[in-house]
Amino acid sequence: MGAFGDRLRREREMRGITLDEITESTKIARRHLEALEKEHFDQLPGSVFNKGFVRAYARFLGIDEDQAVADYSAASNEAPEPGNKFPLEVHEKPDPDLNPRRSFLPLVFAVAALVGVLVGYIFWAKSKPHTPESAAVTQSAPTSGASQPADNSSAPVTSSAPPAAVPEAPVKTPEHAATNAPAKVQEPPAPSSTTPPAEKPEKTFFVSVKAREDSWVSVVADGKSVMQRVLNAEKHKKIKAGKSLILRTGNAGGIEVSFNGRPLGSLGNENEPRTLTFNSAGLVQ
Repeated sequence: MGAFGDRLRREREMRGITLDEITESTKIARRHLEALEKEHFDQLPGSVFNKGFVRAYARFLGIDEDQAVADYSAASNEAPEPGNKFPLEVHEKPDPDLNPRRSFLPLVFAVAALVGVLVGYIFWAKSKPHTPESAAVTQSAPTSGASQPADNSSAPVTSSAPPAAVPEAPVKTPEHAATNAPAKVQEPPAPSSTTPPAEKPEKTFFVSVKAREDSWVSVVADGKSVMQRVLNAEKHKKIKAGKSLILRTGNAGGIEVSFNGRPLGSLGNENEPRTLTFNSAGLVQ
């Protein structure tokens, strides 16, 4: 095993991390991680992918990614990355030689089509037949005007038979309508049996981590990764959770942990890996 692979393995073991944990987080196959630590570079897929594996490995451990890639390049005799750029170059602007003259014909055709649609709609609106309602209004106007006599003095007085009596419909007064109409009794609405029970508010708790010296710390709160890096000395981190919180460290003697403001005391010795699990009731293990 060379110096590059041995350094990766020592950094991982110092933090109490297994290859399975790195595989689960980075989705890199365990055999590729083992090949990096043993410097069996011929078992890896290729240069670009190899450097990506090294960066993901270093990021998970919390060590310098650029230095790790440089160490890999030196160990594998590969050229270092040119400015951390992706191997393929993406042109932000089109090459003017590939499109020397822009055509405006599509724009002209689009404008002409829009004008044609507008003109066709105007002609259609003008030729649209009148509706029966508008015709009825038009006919009722002269009829109402002709029903009024032009001059009472010039019209001859003639006797005519009285019109037949039309039976009048009985007028229903509000009192009569109220007497004949059946009384409606408003029943109170039945209580809904499908009303879901009110959910209890989720009880949250806080876990505080303070580093007495540089220590690697990983925190997963309610299934989400909150932090995964080296917490420098005298730095402080407070994490809020509702259901569960998992705290991992590679230096149990270098950090101080408190639950809802209550210190937990000594967690272990210096450089001793430790995993702590919390819920709303406190420390589980």
